Amino acid sequence: MENSQAVQTGFLEANGARFYYEVAGEGEPLLLIHGFNLDTRLWNAQMQEFAKSYKVVRFDIRGFGKTLATETPFTVYDDVKAVLQGIGIDKAHVVGLSFGGMVAQEFALAYPQMVSSLILVSAGLFDHPRSEQRLHDVERFNQVCQTGTTAEALEMTGQMWFDGPEQPVNEQAAKARELFLQMTEHAFSLPEFGAGFTALSPSPRERLEEIKAPTLVIAGERDYIEFLQIADELAGRIAGAQKVILPDSAHIPPMDQPEVFNKLVLEFLAQSTVRTS
Repeated sequence: MENSQAVQTGFLEANGARFYYEVAGEGEPLLLIHGFNLDTRLWNAQMQEFAKSYKVVRFDIRGFGKTLATETPFTVYDDVKAVLQGIGIDKAHVVGLSFGGMVAQEFALAYPQMVSSLILVSAGLFDHPRSEQRLHDVERFNQVCQTGTTAEALEMTGQMWFDGPEQPVNEQAAKARELFLQMTEHAFSLPEFGAGFTALSPSPRERLEEIKAPTLVIAGERDYIEFLQIADELAGRIAGAQKVILPDSAHIPPMDQPEVFNKLVLEFLAQSTVRTS
C-alpha cells in the first residue's frame, strides 16, 4: 500500500480486562471507538488514511472483538482512559460511532482534560426514546432470532443498520456491508454484553452543556429518525458544535461512505487543531 503506516497491535491489561488495540502513525493522538456488536474493523477504511497525519488508536471495547467479556464491574469511559494511558497518551481527539458515540460523550464529561476534540457519529444518547419504526423493527428482529436462522438475523441487522430502515440493499458498498455482517456474526457468538457494565451518572443527556471540546456531529439521513433527532440535540446543546447530515449514509458512515467521511473528519480536525493551538 502506498504511504502505508506500520500498525502496532497488542493486548493491554487494565481494569481487570485484556484489551486488544492497534496504533499507527505519528502526530496528535486520534482515538476511534466502535459501536455495539462491532469491533476495530469498523475503522478499516480510516486507519491508514488518518495515520498519515495522526497517531491513530483503535481498540475493542470489553466484550467485543478480541477483548473478552469479564464479570468485573466496569465503565467503558474508564476503560478508554486506561487504554489511552496504557499506550502513553494523555490527550486525544475522540471519534465514536453509535454506542461508541455515547461512550465518547461519557469520556468527554468524565475526563475533559483528555479530549482535544469530539466527533460523534450516528451517536446514541442515553434515555432518548426509540422511534416507533425502530421499536417495530427490533420486535421483528427478536422474532427472527427466536424462530429464524442466524443468516436471517444477520441479514435483518444489515438491513436495519447498514442499509437503513426501509432502504434497498446498499450494493454500492457491498464489500463493506459484508464486513459489517462478519463483525455482527462474531458479536452474536459472544456472551451478551452487559455483565458488570455501568453508565455514567448523571447521564450525558443531563450534562451536554458541560462539554467544552470542539465537537462535530455526523448523522446519516437514511438512519432511524431518532439518530437525526439526537444529532440535532447534540449540536444544539454542545457549545459551538458543528453538524453534518450525510444524505447517502445510514447508521455506519465510516463504512458506507468512507471517502466522504474521512474528508469531513480530517477537515474538522485541521480546524479544531488551529482553534485550540
